[in-house]
Amino acid sequence: MSNKEELLQKIADKELTVGVIGLGYVGLPLAVCFAAKKVKVLGFDTSSERVSKLNSGDNYISDIDDNKLASLVQQERFNATNDFALLGECNAIFICVPTPLDKFKKPEMSFIENACGQIGANLQPGTFISLESTTYPTTTEEFVLPILEKESKLKEGEDFWLAYSPERVDPGNKEYSTQNTPKVLGAISNDGLEIGKAIYSIAVEELYPVSSPRIAEMVKILENTYRLVNISLINELALLAGKMDINIWEVIDAAATKPFGFQPFYPGPGIGGHCIPLDPFYLEHIARKFNFDLSMIHTAGHIDLLMAHRMTVKITSALNRQKKAINGSKILFLGVAYKPDINDERESPALKIMEEVENKGGEVSYHDPYISAVTLGSGSRFESREMAEPVLAAADCVVITTNHKSFDADFIEKNSKLIVDLRNVIKEASDKVYKL
Repeated sequence: MSNKEELLQKIADKELTVGVIGLGYVGLPLAVCFAAKKVKVLGFDTSSERVSKLNSGDNYISDIDDNKLASLVQQERFNATNDFALLGECNAIFICVPTPLDKFKKPEMSFIENACGQIGANLQPGTFISLESTTYPTTTEEFVLPILEKESKLKEGEDFWLAYSPERVDPGNKEYSTQNTPKVLGAISNDGLEIGKAIYSIAVEELYPVSSPRIAEMVKILENTYRLVNISLINELALLAGKMDINIWEVIDAAATKPFGFQPFYPGPGIGGHCIPLDPFYLEHIARKFNFDLSMIHTAGHIDLLMAHRMTVKITSALNRQKKAINGSKILFLGVAYKPDINDERESPALKIMEEVENKGGEVSYHDPYISAVTLGSGSRFESREMAEPVLAAADCVVITTNHKSFDADFIEKNSKLIVDLRNVIKEASDKVYKL
């Protein structure tokens, strides 16, 4: 029996072992999906704290049911480890590690490189490997593949199979999860695509195969760049509308009545999360190798980079109208999560604005029901304050940076002296309520 036939038989019998490298917002939900289908899953992470928590059934991802994870651990369907030698026991390996940007806004590939080194050192013939981390097109074929073949001395297409399937995790989304979100899959070889479809079909309801990994990589970049360009557009229009005394929210609501050719995007203080603020830089990185200028995407990214400063200017202007300077004023931020009703502050615009306000001498504090403490890039650490009348009343300016559903607009407006509403939580502007 060939390696391919043997693996397909294990898949059909659900006797395979799945390995997931990186147990964050992407990797842990994927691991849980497979384990819930009675597949043995090994979760790999360099964080001893995460490994210890998970093996105790302690969940830290809000989109995963606490009892479900605890049950899977108790049934020994899922086990976390930082012993990467155990990758040799896995028939399928999914790479779900971070891909941040370095200080020069270039893709930081060390996490993927380290994961591939560990896989290569322990890789056994007959293994399927899929990269899920967000990255630039050609990564799978030109970066991941050479490392795997060099470290393992094995040949892709004969001894193992390599694919790319972009993560589509939307934290806080109650309708779409890892299991029921259609999964794009591109493999280097036809056999790899066949095997990948068989493996992913265990845990994911719908698959959409494409012709190559670079197609799948570009799909992810397209999805997020589409959002970046449109959000940057509406943010810029919102700033103009404010100068013209035009309510941009009313404009959007009216435009959205058109039943074709328009999709509403809503303004805010900037774009957060791991993907949308970073993807354009991945694309620019590879575009330079082809001597291609992504002028529209570059402009959209530039608009987003300026939003924190523009919001600080808006806060300063609101205080000036009250005959107060930002230096020495007490500024309370409501919400530091990058989107409503989640405990995720990655790349949150609120943190960037808080840091700039602090640099200008503002006395910064915040309230967020989902995030108990944050540390700014400056190193300053803050703990969430209570949403209470005295806390609001003591602030010289209250800045609404995240529109959590738990925020009571009437309570905030009643008890605050000055409000800068960047999320349209308070529907009407007034002498003490300034809109984006």
